Amino acid sequence: MSKNALHIRIGNRIKKLRKEKKISQEDLAEMIGKSTDTVSNIERGIFLPRIETAQEIADALDVPLWGLFVHDISETDKTKVKLLNEIVDLLKGQPVDLLKTTLEQVKSFVVLKESFINRLKK
Repeated sequence: MSKNALHIRIGNRIKKLRKEKKISQEDLAEMIGKSTDTVSNIERGIFLPRIETAQEIADALDVPLWGLFVHDISETDKTKVKLLNEIVDLLKGQPVDLLKTTLEQVKSFVVLKESFINRLKK
């Protein structure tokens, strides 16, 4: 993919997310402290935002930063990502020993679930 095509693809993604939130370019520009021309240039793929600006755009659109760069994600995947983000948010700031225990419990649960499903298939 050419550099220009990548810029356009990311700009289109930002525009799509903005429109889904029913936010005008003017409102987004105000939310991120940039000019409307800057938002327009980003959306048209004229240039890419700096990482700090991309984070501000993501925050304004209420999506994770990587959400500005992901295309064609299914509703099921969106739900999974949202749930995973909620789990991560709950675990942030927890002590390492609790995280290790939680990881072991999740692994055990997954193995148990897979074992149960395999038995049902037999």
